[in-house]
Amino acid sequence: MKTKQTLMMLLLLPALLLPAPSLSAEEAGSPESLLDAVREGTPALNLRLRAEYGDEDGKESSTALTARTRLAYTTGVWQGLSAGIEFEATRAVDTDDYNAAGVTGNPDKTVIADPPSTELNQAFLRYTHGGVTGVAGRQRLVLDNARFVGDVGWRQNNQTYDAATLTASVTEDLTLLYGYIGGVNRIFGSQAEGVQRRLDSDSHIVNLRYTGLPLGTVGLYGYFLDFDNAAALSSDTFGAYLDGRRAAGEGKAIAYRLEAAAQRNNSASAAEGDALYFAASGAYHFGPSFIGLGYERLEADVGEDSSFAFSTPLATLHAFNGWADKFLATPANGLEDINVRASTLLPGQVRLTAVHHWFSATETSDTYGRELNLLLVKPVGSATLLAKYANYRADDFAADTERLTLELNFAF
Repeated sequence: MKTKQTLMMLLLLPALLLPAPSLSAEEAGSPESLLDAVREGTPALNLRLRAEYGDEDGKESSTALTARTRLAYTTGVWQGLSAGIEFEATRAVDTDDYNAAGVTGNPDKTVIADPPSTELNQAFLRYTHGGVTGVAGRQRLVLDNARFVGDVGWRQNNQTYDAATLTASVTEDLTLLYGYIGGVNRIFGSQAEGVQRRLDSDSHIVNLRYTGLPLGTVGLYGYFLDFDNAAALSSDTFGAYLDGRRAAGEGKAIAYRLEAAAQRNNSASAAEGDALYFAASGAYHFGPSFIGLGYERLEADVGEDSSFAFSTPLATLHAFNGWADKFLATPANGLEDINVRASTLLPGQVRLTAVHHWFSATETSDTYGRELNLLLVKPVGSATLLAKYANYRADDFAADTERLTLELNFAF
């Protein structure tokens, strides 16, 4: 076992050995036995039907008709201990109709990253004592706004982590999370191979959140990513953010977020360098509607022989920098994203959201392009109907791309 893995187990051991509170099962409202906890668990079933169209200049258009089934079971809590398991299966009507990120399908077609897959999505043990919770096993992780650590919830196959985490409520307002990540199970599914399927990790994450300030939530984080089979993605990142919301009259509010981070390469086998990250956004909310402005900057360290660009390889990347997915990796000359967004509630409980992006380089005068995003979401009983559109128009980066997705979600 690696030294860092041993250290993580030693850190978890005290929490796992803490005695359970001396309450009777009736007083605690928990099952009387471990078997009762298993019997009294909660099943969950999620079905997602999706039709996605993609058309990128220079490639053939793609149409992916896929269905995802996710089945989960979480036990009741006995003496602070519980467990969860989740299976996930994605099926496609015809993989030849699209390029499933090179895993299956036609490589000449536009990429739609939803390959067929069957996998164990989660399998974990959880122990809670007082204000401390430890989770060990395959699990879903989403930290803050998912810009640095997320589960890529948009794609049919989620990103999950083989990890051990400790979360402590230090005070009523202060929460601290520490985690060791031994592997990252990526979105390309069970038929993918090598680094496309899994990142072999020896990484540590630290996340602190304080909610006791009038201005909003303050967060500090350190992400120390080390991937044995993907040295170029390895880095050390330190950052901080302020996320707040202030009332601006009856039914009105102003929301804002400021964030900055510094990153350096930590692998001798990858490009050396360091880079900075800045983000700022604000929105005016009035009733069920809002309008907002956002700015994000991922810088690059460009040298004579190589360059290093700020990266967030564990993020839910689709949620940032446009839904056409042209900037899943930061360009060599960095990325600046200026965007405006608006959302309102239409008749029939239909939520309409529109976003427009302007993209450019941070290290040169290149203008990458612009993108329009539109989203319609409507609840239909216990289901949700969604339509999402992205239109990227290239200048000095990538190629014109259009995407249209129709989706129906059922949760039981």
